[in-house]
Amino acid sequence: MSKDKLRDKSDNDLVEYILTKDPEAFSELVNRYQGKISVYLKRMIGNEAEVKDALQEVFVKVFENLSRFDSSRKFSSWIYRIAHNEAVNFIKKRQRRKTIQWEDFLSYYKWAEDKNEDMEDLWLEREHKEKLKQAFKKLSPKYKEVAKLRFFENKSYEEISRALGKPVNTVGTLVNRAKKKLKEMIKKEGEQA
Repeated sequence: MSKDKLRDKSDNDLVEYILTKDPEAFSELVNRYQGKISVYLKRMIGNEAEVKDALQEVFVKVFENLSRFDSSRKFSSWIYRIAHNEAVNFIKKRQRRKTIQWEDFLSYYKWAEDKNEDMEDLWLEREHKEKLKQAFKKLSPKYKEVAKLRFFENKSYEEISRALGKPVNTVGTLVNRAKKKLKEMIKKEGEQA
């Protein structure tokens, strides 16, 4: 079917056509909604890079669930609901990334006790949070992946084991090594400052 004829179809008719005749016509749905959904996500999420990722996720979910769309309803309401849910997921992920459990933070900064520094002051100082971020970026991929799952996503050792296909004992070892490496990098950075 020509692009002009696809453009003339209603959303619901286009969905039916995609499902029964031509899955590649999905690109017409993307063309219709990517600008509007992008603006909507931008208002909710704010961060341009995250908006792009969220937009891609929205269309992946729409494509994967298109057969579940109830054609007695309005397609635009359905896609905006998916976009809304995706935006909420991105916001939650962002908050989890920014939140590090207090005991994990203490283990990273245990070295500060040797310098007689106040732990709460360290927690509040932006400079030290930045050092943690920079140290995390320098971790090798095998440690970074397990540390991200443990410290930023609060996954249990069992969940990490399933996600990475590694034994729980190996996960524990990797988590401990990641902590040690972070602590060493932060301490080294502190000594150089």
